[in-house]
Amino acid sequence: MVSATPAVLVFGAAVGVSLATALLPSTAVAQTSYPTDDRGFVASSVRCDAPQSAVSFGRTAQSLVAICLAPDGHYEYRGARLGDDAVLVVVAEPTVPGEFFAQKDGATYTVTAKQLVIKTDEWVRAEPMLDFQTPPMVPVPPQ
Repeated sequence: MVSATPAVLVFGAAVGVSLATALLPSTAVAQTSYPTDDRGFVASSVRCDAPQSAVSFGRTAQSLVAICLAPDGHYEYRGARLGDDAVLVVVAEPTVPGEFFAQKDGATYTVTAKQLVIKTDEWVRAEPMLDFQTPPMVPVPPQ
């Protein structure tokens, strides 16, 4: 029995390298994995430290982001730019239900289930969420 994969490879070889080249970027992106648990992205700076709880976390094509809740009730924004792994950890504030706001050095970061919006005085970038999770809230014992 012949599988579909060899037929596709033969077709791609017959058409030329340009077809294979055109398929590689989307295949590479599809294979990229960012494992998660109830505190955010595993083995990443975008993971809430114990005893914090993750309120939400998400992934865009360019970024990973998590909103963490500390036992004292304060929120924290944790974000990483995927292109160069630049990490930002700053205080976050809830603005309306389901939306969080953080700022650093003239840039603002707004996180919702739909997108991450990064604004400066000179530009605005809206990054649609590819994956967004809101784990069940577990009470954090006071310290």
